[in-house]
Amino acid sequence: MFRTFIFLILLTLSTLLIGLTTSLIIGLLICIFILGLWVIYQSFQQQRFLDWLKNSSYKTSPNGYGIWKLIYSSVHSLLKKGELQESKLKNNLVAFRRATEAMEDGILIIDNNNYIVAVTPRAERYLNISQEQDFGSNILNHIRHPSFVEYLLSGSLNKTIIIEDLSLDKKALEFKLLPFDATQKIILCRDVTKLRQLEVEKKDFVASASHELKTPLTVIKGYLETISEIEINKVEKNRMLAEMLIQTKRMDELINDLLLLSKLEKSDPIENKRQVNISLLVHELSKLSANIDKDQHSIHFDIENNVFVSGTEDNLRSAFWNLINNAIIYTKKGGKIEVSCLISEEGKAVFAVRDNGPGIEAHHIDKLTERFYRVDSAGSRESRGTGLGLSIVNEIVQKYGASLKIESQPNIGSKFSIIFPPIVTDD
Repeated sequence: MFRTFIFLILLTLSTLLIGLTTSLIIGLLICIFILGLWVIYQSFQQQRFLDWLKNSSYKTSPNGYGIWKLIYSSVHSLLKKGELQESKLKNNLVAFRRATEAMEDGILIIDNNNYIVAVTPRAERYLNISQEQDFGSNILNHIRHPSFVEYLLSGSLNKTIIIEDLSLDKKALEFKLLPFDATQKIILCRDVTKLRQLEVEKKDFVASASHELKTPLTVIKGYLETISEIEINKVEKNRMLAEMLIQTKRMDELINDLLLLSKLEKSDPIENKRQVNISLLVHELSKLSANIDKDQHSIHFDIENNVFVSGTEDNLRSAFWNLINNAIIYTKKGGKIEVSCLISEEGKAVFAVRDNGPGIEAHHIDKLTERFYRVDSAGSRESRGTGLGLSIVNEIVQKYGASLKIESQPNIGSKFSIIFPPIVTDD
């Protein structure tokens, strides 16, 4: 500004000087000519400045003189700061979205009129809402469940509600309404489907375990009352005592299986894990099965030497014995049982038990590993199985990254296979 003022003073003085020495008209013409050039230069710089501002890139600024150099420098500095702040804001927004995506909760921000302000990606999936398409729309146009509408309109802050049939996939979602500021509210939503399923399974488990324990206890109680109240002969008394012993063993087996399941669920699969030669393990079980079966079945063992898997001996022994014992229990006397421990063509260790027992219908197979699940058959209760054997096997199999394959046909027989992943060795 100071330079422009000096320029105008010098231009005026030059005009007066020329007018005094020559002619006033010539001086004025020269002054107008110089002033015109100055105006043209200023107009050029203004247009240049506007063109530069319209350009999307501000990495460099145009060259200028005088006041324009200062303008370009100042504006360029402001633009660079603006770009830097915009970049930081974008990075913060990306980081925020990543952080909210990592959260179990979906976050929905609405204003006091229930119009959508912001939606996180997880909330988009839970509620089938799009931040881009549904911004500014009323949340009640998207979630019309009566319980949710009543909950939102009641304004019950910090209280939760669970809705189990909100979406087509029947997920159970938990909602919590929170204050945000004077004009907005936050809705937290969380998928609690698995939690609800666990609650149902827990109730079913307690009911089933109580029933399984109540049955033998009822038998024992009945016999004890009979012995204490009625005079019976020695033969009948011994028969009752033998039956009570059987029921006591049944309860003992059930409690041991429950404790083993609980231990497996809490244990770390990596802890005590090492390479186990299951060929030797199956050899041990072949002797045990012979002692228990006492030639009631034709049991054949096909054991390949030095078959190794990653695991713990106790858990693997429990899984293998459960499959062998089930075959002994559910196969009629004189039936055939084949036990194999081999390396497959894919290089995987496979332990399998095949029998020619009653077989299992297809619709039961997926449920066999559920706790206390039994296929309805005349011999299932008489065989005194706890109903937890395959649950234990499945829990062990999952611990070591193996898979349990069940093949069965009614009146033909069944085959249960545990397929282990190849052992990964450190180079």
